[in-house]
Amino acid sequence: MIRNYLFHRVHTQRDQLWDPMDPVQFERCIKFITKRHPVALLEDLVANGPISPKDNYATIMFDDGYKDNLDYAAPILAKYKVKASIYVVTDCINRNVLTWTHKLDYNFQHTDKSSIDLRFDFLPEHLRIDSLPTREARIEYVRQLKPVLKRVTHEQRIMVMDIVSQAFDDVQDPGLMMNWNELAQLKAAGFYIGSHTDTHIMMATTNDEALIRRELEVPAACIKEKLGHFPVTISYPVGSYNETTMRLSKEAGYTIGLALKQERFYPERDGLFEVPRMELYNEKWFKTKLRLRNLIERAKKLAGRK
Repeated sequence: MIRNYLFHRVHTQRDQLWDPMDPVQFERCIKFITKRHPVALLEDLVANGPISPKDNYATIMFDDGYKDNLDYAAPILAKYKVKASIYVVTDCINRNVLTWTHKLDYNFQHTDKSSIDLRFDFLPEHLRIDSLPTREARIEYVRQLKPVLKRVTHEQRIMVMDIVSQAFDDVQDPGLMMNWNELAQLKAAGFYIGSHTDTHIMMATTNDEALIRRELEVPAACIKEKLGHFPVTISYPVGSYNETTMRLSKEAGYTIGLALKQERFYPERDGLFEVPRMELYNEKWFKTKLRLRNLIERAKKLAGRK
């Protein structure tokens, strides 16, 4: 059994919509994990398999490729003598821009503009607006919009994001991503660098196989060119995948696919292209401990909830 723990950002700065994990909280997590489990890279465990059902490993993972992974998380991991796998969105690394999920939150929070025409038929009626006069209104609106955008098609999502970029063109990207030299530094320290697609596309929301292939092949080639290895792992953005995603991932040369299932990984039961991960957030320590022990999801299952 393997517990795959997923993080994104670790930073002292607070965010009203997508709050990075505080470094103090992150260290508590790592201390908790290392006291209870041997920690390894998933890629090493799979390569050195088979993994016994009696094994009790944990892994540390990061999605996206934020610079705070190097600045805040890496020193804490070094203190506890553990490594992590980092799955990067290569277009975001190349251009030092946010993923669409983060850009959505960031633009609505930081714009001074109030006019935006989102009167799309595919949005729920209460989200079809042409004006958001206050910052508070914009923040409340995007809280409701974001989960809806995760359910629409890729093509519809692009339409919305294009309007957001055009309407809120007063917002500059904050430049929060690592560069290839910094990723090479982490690789040299024993971290694994894998793929999180080229543009953070939700692959199960499009039927365009050529697009999916590109999103899988471009980052693999980029990582090979920049860091000297072919990434064996693809982390599905927003946990979005289906049979087509898995088939095309295999054809692109990947051997591991990472999902978001909030469950422990049993290699003898689960497929290598549906590896579950347990995501952790910046929340009360009591609740985080429940997540670390997988008790929240187990309680939901007992209650009959998904």
